[in-house]
Amino acid sequence: MRCQFWGERLNAQDKNVTVTSTIETFDKGLFAHGSDSAYPPDRSQAVFTSNLAVLWSNSSLDDTMAFALRKFAGAIRDVALEDGQNVSHAAKYVNYALFGTALEDMYGGNVERLHKIRSAIDPEDVMGLTGGWKF
Repeated sequence: MRCQFWGERLNAQDKNVTVTSTIETFDKGLFAHGSDSAYPPDRSQAVFTSNLAVLWSNSSLDDTMAFALRKFAGAIRDVALEDGQNVSHAAKYVNYALFGTALEDMYGGNVERLHKIRSAIDPEDVMGLTGGWKF
């Protein structure tokens, strides 16, 4: 199993590594209510969010752990696609996306519209002084 292999490798580098995965189930009609919004960019099919978390104590492994999370997520997506699950359109859930995730991976074709909204609402880019995703 691909993910188990990564978990074993990470645990060999830091004995305090913990890897968890959570799948959140929502009603299938979740996106049938309300008008179009920035997220998800495709409302044609509900996709249930999943959260991968890796906890570690050795700060020298920060980049390694981010790499491992991306590999875990890729492996899970690959298995889902191989299993015939239609997740190729699935946007990354904004609250769980790892730093460095492209805005297009979360908001799809809505990014240009969000840039325009941000420019109109915040022309001085005050919100750009904070953390988080930058439009």
